[in-house]
Amino acid sequence: MCSRPPLILHISSDYIDGLGRHAAHRNWRPTRAVNNLIVAAEGFDHVVFSLRRQPSPFRLFLTDMGTAERKNVRVFAYGHLGLPFGIGLFCSFWMVARTIRRVLHEQQLRPDAVHAHRLTFDGIAGWLLARSLDIPLFISIRGEVERKVFRFKPTYRPLMRRIVRRATGIFYVSAWYARALETYTGVEAARTHLLPNLVAETSVRANPSHSPTYFLTVLNLNIWRKKGLDRLLPAFAKALAHSPSLRLGVIGGGDCGPTADIRDLIRQLGIEHAVHLEGGLPNASVRERMRGAIALVLPSHHETFGMVYVEALFAGTPILYSRGTGIDGFLNGLDVGVAVDPCRTSDISRALLELSEHNVHYRETIFASGAELVRRFGRENVLREYERVIRAGVAHVQGAM
Repeated sequence: MCSRPPLILHISSDYIDGLGRHAAHRNWRPTRAVNNLIVAAEGFDHVVFSLRRQPSPFRLFLTDMGTAERKNVRVFAYGHLGLPFGIGLFCSFWMVARTIRRVLHEQQLRPDAVHAHRLTFDGIAGWLLARSLDIPLFISIRGEVERKVFRFKPTYRPLMRRIVRRATGIFYVSAWYARALETYTGVEAARTHLLPNLVAETSVRANPSHSPTYFLTVLNLNIWRKKGLDRLLPAFAKALAHSPSLRLGVIGGGDCGPTADIRDLIRQLGIEHAVHLEGGLPNASVRERMRGAIALVLPSHHETFGMVYVEALFAGTPILYSRGTGIDGFLNGLDVGVAVDPCRTSDISRALLELSEHNVHYRETIFASGAELVRRFGRENVLREYERVIRAGVAHVQGAM
């Protein structure tokens, strides 16, 4: 008898479901990170509840999107009631869990595990469903949102500890948040696993002998301060005074207001000749531009992961990144870039000069570290580990029945 693949129930507030209804801030743009993981995990069947917080009971919706993206991925777009600032957070996700269980029953869907793609929101519904359905629970840690809830809603910390204790596996999309989560919840390292977002590349295309002349940054201009451009530009002006031949390309689109603010800052700093706003480019063009850059420079604030850093490394390009956020925690032991304090212009400026003056060293290190970078970030390796952890959790529960 041929057994069916395990069915994984995904609860995600960051899934692109194609419905086009979003209640979040206008500058919020979900990436395809969760979509890429689910679609690529071909060893499972998947049912996805794509959540959209709706502040009004008159704007709620639940739409069966079918299997448009892939036959083994069925998606429900769900606009659920949720008040701003996390008011009534537990009640909101209790209602989410109740609705999801009803839909599963009506559609005769029997999941073998639930994966909640954020702890402090989706995880509440995931925990309630895992308990009621008696199936293993897996949680992704996307540190930006977890940090906010643990900091500003301390009364929810006991609930978060209960959710973490119930979880069979914890996936760190934000490795930089591991220490804080351990402090708050006491989670054991044996139940935690790194889960970097997937990128298209499967090998490092390094060229140590290349002599690039420009830095590159890639961002959504509408959130340019969050992405650290307000500190990067003054830091670049300082580096430019030391090394006048340097250039900076800024890739990304944005609304007229933020773009005008950026241009004003560039004029105030007197660096119009050295900074080029390139607008939005296709992904393939961005990767090619990366290959010709001194470094990808993105001193972001509160970055969940940042796939663009990995894309740069796979292009053979060093990176400037922030300590305690973003990709920090995934690069331990690798000298492939420079970590900075994103709030200190002087720190960023020193890093720019370091990457420029010792660029050959960093490019050679990336070339020599190619196999290790593939081990940590390569699609096949990431997916193999993800599927292994899920299958082990499902087998353990089924074996105990």
